Amino acid sequence: MQRVQIYIEDVNGDLKLIDLFDNESIQLTSTIQDIKDIGNVFTDYSQTFTVPASETNNKIFRHFYNYFITQGVYDSRKKKRAEIHINYMPFRRGKIFLNNVKMKMNSPYAYTITFYGETVSLKDLIGDDELTDLT
Repeated sequence: MQRVQIYIEDVNGDLKLIDLFDNESIQLTSTIQDIKDIGNVFTDYSQTFTVPASETNNKIFRHFYNYFITQGVYDSRKKKRAEIHINYMPFRRGKIFLNNVKMKMNSPYAYTITFYGETVSLKDLIGDDELTDLT
């Protein structure tokens, strides 16, 4: 039986193992090139999947669900470094994007995240550079 582990960058820049639901499946799509959209060249990505709002995961996604807290919260506008392991062997490196949080009775229940490969997109590599800025 194969078991998946996901490590996500925490506040200190260290990769921390997150908790997963036992029955959650992670579907990873690997593409070499999507010629229709030049912004998505050479990238792996997953379908959106859900992880529990456990004590471990809440430490990583610090107060994302509470918009009243402004200090030390998880910045969901930025992708965080991540790794997917299968049976504790490295499988893919990339970035995790936190999409949203599911709430139950005013408490976080689960986080919805998406994994992107190491080269997230050509747009991320170039950024706001102009052609004249490239060497």
